Amino acid sequence: MSEKFGPCLEKKCSWCCDPVKVPKSFPDERIPVNGEGEKIWIDRKEIIAPEETWEVQKLKTFDCVKYNKNSGLCEDYDNRSEICKETSCIDENSPKTIDEQHKETINSKFIKIK
Repeated sequence: MSEKFGPCLEKKCSWCCDPVKVPKSFPDERIPVNGEGEKIWIDRKEIIAPEETWEVQKLKTFDCVKYNKNSGLCEDYDNRSEICKETSCIDENSPKTIDEQHKETINSKFIKIK
């Protein structure tokens, strides 16, 4: 799979992995694993939703063991899981600039459902 562009390093942003947010229906078998087959995302047992679309969009949250909360960076960015490489807050087909899209993303507000 091809790696999507994300401004993570340029903007020193870790929004998508602090915490990891995936659709509520995300299958457990897609959670990335390390070399020993252990899951690297730890389920927070929490459901959140974007304020604007809370009625239709529910998200599960996880803590990633490779995420360093002190630095705000992935400790293995170059070798991160495919699912992380396939994720981006930037839509290449959007008429908005990268800065506009990034700002909208990081300013998204969530409510805790569970």
